[in-house]
Amino acid sequence: MRVETLCRGTGSSRVLLAAFLAISACATPLLAKSSVITRPVTILVGAAAGGGTDVVSRALAQGLREYLGVQITVQNMLGAGGGTAAEYVWKKKPRDGTVIWGLSETCLFLPGNGGHYTTTKDWEYFWAGGTPGAVIVKNSSKYKTFKDLIDDAKQRPGEIRVAASVQPGLWCTRWMATAQAAGIKTNVLGYTGSNPSLLAALSGEVDVVHVSVGEALPYLQAKQLRALTMIELEPFTIPGVGTIPAVVDILPEMKKVLPMPQLLGIAVPADTPEPVMNELRAAFLHAMKSKAVRTVMKTQLATPLGLYGDEAKKVSKKLESQFNWMLVDLGMAVKNPADLGIEKPGE
Repeated sequence: MRVETLCRGTGSSRVLLAAFLAISACATPLLAKSSVITRPVTILVGAAAGGGTDVVSRALAQGLREYLGVQITVQNMLGAGGGTAAEYVWKKKPRDGTVIWGLSETCLFLPGNGGHYTTTKDWEYFWAGGTPGAVIVKNSSKYKTFKDLIDDAKQRPGEIRVAASVQPGLWCTRWMATAQAAGIKTNVLGYTGSNPSLLAALSGEVDVVHVSVGEALPYLQAKQLRALTMIELEPFTIPGVGTIPAVVDILPEMKKVLPMPQLLGIAVPADTPEPVMNELRAAFLHAMKSKAVRTVMKTQLATPLGLYGDEAKKVSKKLESQFNWMLVDLGMAVKNPADLGIEKPGE
């Protein structure tokens, strides 16, 4: 196994169009014609168009197409924080590799939040990469530092509106853990993906947004949005913007819950027949080397991972444990992780 390394209005349309054109421009002639996966493939993305999950799924689709030699269509299927797409893929028979789930690490919250009844044991994951997350405000915001935001939230508990994508999911949970560490209460609003969250910040519908810097990059570089802090263990340098400080510099207690990384990729049911699974693994490895995926990893400021098989399962299981028990700690769990066979972190 090879591991590389472990809109509002016209503005939104331009960002989305640019991403899709970048992927399309990377198209190369088909390299092979699979004798195993011979029919058209559909990737069902459980998040809104224009966000990291969607764009990476589309890049992977291009790379998979080159290897398999079949038509690959990407469709967005929203609902239940990704659970609707999971259910469709899970129920689809036969397991012939023609229906694939386009997902992010948010899927690992589904057992505890009641979004779907499957857990990591039921899926085979292919993680392409991920991008660090930042707390971001409109450029005209009165908050010039993260401390400004904390101080105002303490003066006005529950009044500051925060967009944090799918609720509960990675960005939502990371923000709530941060707010808990800071001793503040905010009004967290859930959206169907990071792109709608960003549009809410741009329009003034919310005061703060927590998403990946890759998803927000065009707006940050255009000085429409501004990053206050990285919800990470280390500072991060955003091209054309500068170095953004890490949250642990202000809230050292966040070292207890970080890292909580973003993961973007695809998945199929774990009981997919081995010949089909092997073909998908080979196609994924090709896709990771493809120009389409390399381009999107760069534009998303993502770290390429290329995780699959046992290593992807190990990473997913660890995060599933961390995420679902964090839901319990935050009072957001719909189901008890222990009842689902999800062990507590460290056990």
